[in-house]
Amino acid sequence: MKFEKYHGLGNDFIIVDKKEIGKELKYSELAKNICNRKTGIGADGLIIASIDEGNNYEMIFYNADGTFDTMCGNGFRCFCLYLKNNNLISENELKIKTGAGILKAKIVSDDPFMVKVNMGRESYYHETIKFNPQEELFNKKILIEDEEFFITGLFMGTTHTVTFVEDISNEFVDKYGPLINELEFFPIDTSVNFCKIEEGKLKIKTWERGVGRTLACGTGSCSSAIVAKRLGLMGDHVVVEHLLGELEIELEENVYMIGTGVQIATGDFKN
Repeated sequence: MKFEKYHGLGNDFIIVDKKEIGKELKYSELAKNICNRKTGIGADGLIIASIDEGNNYEMIFYNADGTFDTMCGNGFRCFCLYLKNNNLISENELKIKTGAGILKAKIVSDDPFMVKVNMGRESYYHETIKFNPQEELFNKKILIEDEEFFITGLFMGTTHTVTFVEDISNEFVDKYGPLINELEFFPIDTSVNFCKIEEGKLKIKTWERGVGRTLACGTGSCSSAIVAKRLGLMGDHVVVEHLLGELEIELEENVYMIGTGVQIATGDFKN
């Protein structure tokens, strides 16, 4: 099975053409096997490249634990580069189907590769967020063990929770990410973004559902920028700082994400 491996700011993915996968093999099982960092290739997620009934390129995404997810922002940018590297596109304007709908993107630079993605708009009343039907889950005060949080739940291609904290150490994120995910508001799980403002930039660490703590999260960056603006902490243009680099988020009528994608390797996987 031929594969290609990419990363977006350290958030890494394996991309496999659908035609490479036998009909008897479940995508969820392949994701668990190929993403395993000990016995597989190792990655945060699996992207299956396909073509939908409308002849659009389709990105099918599975987390490392084998769970399906509707969208992955960093993975989407990597998928754009995959299409370019394999000469599957001839224009810089792209239209790609995801589990969250069709998204449009534009390649704005070849070297380094940069793509601007129209992420659409957020939703506070999505079916994956269980709260008062007449009220947003916005900046709600909760207490988990010995810590007080103010959390916001929203759907930005996938479900996210945003909280601003003083401590974004790995230990803090690893402890409280799973506990926030277990709250009754999130029956289908949520990724949790721990945020703080430093030197005019939005610094975040994300505990991703189906994976755990990752080096970066594209949809989480968008979600965090949205909440930061609503709280009056940031403006329309937000620079989100991750461990290995930055994403730019533009908050207009729609949300735009601008960032890189990098190819790491190609090879054959024996499942």
